[in-house]
Order: sequence, then C-alpha cells, then structure tokens
Amino acid sequence: MAHQQTKVDPIREKYFGPLETAEKWSDGLFYVTAILSVAALLVEESTYPRINAGIQVIFVIAVIASFALGQAISLYLAPRAQDRRTQDFFSAAYQVPLSHEQTTAYYNNDQADPLKKVGAQLLENSLFSKEIARAMVMTSRWQTAIYAVVWIVALLNRNASLALAATVAQVLFSEQILSRWIRLEWLKIRFEKTYSDLYRLFQAKPKADKFNAMALDSFTTYETAKAIGGITLSSTIFERLNPQLSLEWEQIKRTLGI
Repeated sequence: MAHQQTKVDPIREKYFGPLETAEKWSDGLFYVTAILSVAALLVEESTYPRINAGIQVIFVIAVIASFALGQAISLYLAPRAQDRRTQDFFSAAYQVPLSHEQTTAYYNNDQADPLKKVGAQLLENSLFSKEIARAMVMTSRWQTAIYAVVWIVALLNRNASLALAATVAQVLFSEQILSRWIRLEWLKIRFEKTYSDLYRLFQAKPKADKFNAMALDSFTTYETAKAIGGITLSSTIFERLNPQLSLEWEQIKRTLGI
C-alpha cells in the first residue's frame, strides 16, 4: 500500500525550498523598507543630513532589490515549482514518468483508473491545502489587525504627523499585509470548496463520464485558485499538520471506499 511506504518528495526540497527562501527574503526586504520609510520621517534632514541621506540610499537599494526578487519569484521560481508539482501529479495518476524527479508515496490511494486517481489525489491535496491555508490565515488575521490598530492610532493621534499615518497606511495596504490576508481568506474558501465538491463526488459515485468531467473541473478550480492567490503554502505548517492530516486521510479513504 502506498501509505506504508516512506514518503519522498524531492520536488519540495529542490523547487519549493528556493521559492520559500526567496519569499522570506522578499518579506524581509518589505519590512526593511517599511522601517526605513518611518526612519526617514523621524530623522530630520536639516539636523542629520548624512544619516538622512544614508537612510534614503539604503531605502532605494532595498526597493530595487525587492522589485528584482519579486520578479524572480513571480516569473521564474513560482511557475517552475508549480510546473514540477503538476508534472508529478499527472505522473502519479497515469503512471507515466513525465520527469525523472518523482515523489514516492506523496499521493495515497488505491484507485486504478487514471481519472479516478486524479480525483482521489486532488481530494487529498485539497484536504491538506485547506487546513494549511486555515492555519496561515490565523496568523495573517492577527498581523493585519495589529497594523490596522497602529494605523488607526496614528490617525487619531493629533501629535502624529500626516506623513507618518500615510507611511503606516502604505505598509498596511501593501501586498504583504492586507492584500495577502484577503488572498489567503479567498484561497482557503476555494480549497474548502474543492474538497467539498470532490467529497460529494466520491459519495455520489456518478457514471464515469460525469465523474471524469467533474473531477477535471475541480482540478481546474484548484489550480486556478493557486495561480490567482499567488501564495506558497507553508512547509513548516505542512510538517506540523502532516501526521494528523495523514490519519484523517486514511479515515476518509475508508469512509469513501477509495
């Protein structure tokens, strides 16, 4: 049985590892630029011209580095990782080695028909994805709430300058804070929908042509959500939840007979 084998995932280490590292650097650069933006306001140019000039230079360098890293992530690292994962997905479903880099025991089901296997693999993927996204959303909610409170306090504080409030607003409404939280919430909902649709599909056991069409439709929904969301699911949270979710997946397979 697949679930009795040792799980090997060379794709995560080779392709998603560099992607997550780049995203962490991108997040770090974002916070550096945010801090420098505030520092530039607090350090008067007339009083400390050299320090202010140094801050401005570092800020420009950080912005350029952040832009370059963002382009590398969106145009190279993320598509490359997703392409390899999709190749492995269909390699496992159809038992055709689309690449020499293949996972072992990454997908765990006993379906023989390729499209039934696609449905089962996607059900497993969506189970893990929705739970990882749910855990990530909790952190993002708190982070967004903290920045929102800081922004509101800056607006209400008469001693705070309008420039400071604008800088905090720029941080809050950036891709890394508010936008990321909204996209995570949306992504979680889409993953939950995919899981729910596939679970009902396996319960209903429709005729082959209807099953195949609905399974492929769910696959499109799932992959489109990942592409639009543009968020890499946390490998740290995956490792933490993996034992629990693997047991849950075994129970789901027994319940659905897959």
